[in-house]
Amino acid sequence: MDLFSRDRPKSVILDTNMLIFSAKLPFDIAHELKKHGFETILVPSFVLSELESIASYGRPKERKFAKLALEIAKAFDRLDESAPGGQVDEKLFRLAKTGKYVIATADTPLRRRLIREGLDVVYLKDGLPVIS
Repeated sequence: MDLFSRDRPKSVILDTNMLIFSAKLPFDIAHELKKHGFETILVPSFVLSELESIASYGRPKERKFAKLALEIAKAFDRLDESAPGGQVDEKLFRLAKTGKYVIATADTPLRRRLIREGLDVVYLKDGLPVIS
């Protein structure tokens, strides 16, 4: 399936959960996303801040995966564009609404909200990225 048959954005933003998932069950997220036509993979600064907080204050297992997720995030471009909203999911939603980005998330409520709003979203099914 051609993921960009509907003139989708070529930039994808990784959320906290997607990065942590890629740390828990290692797979080459960059390869998988680029294979599907995404040219730019971005990690917002507010996602990095959330990962740093989990790495410092989460439960031991969460800290471990958050630290690994921070290492994985270094391979991607940092997005310093701000978005209104207090919570990370709200900021991601607002960035998606601009039409410039597709959000890659392993967060079910965020995925459902994006789909409900008619926005493209990348999520994992059987460990592989799927776009909706």
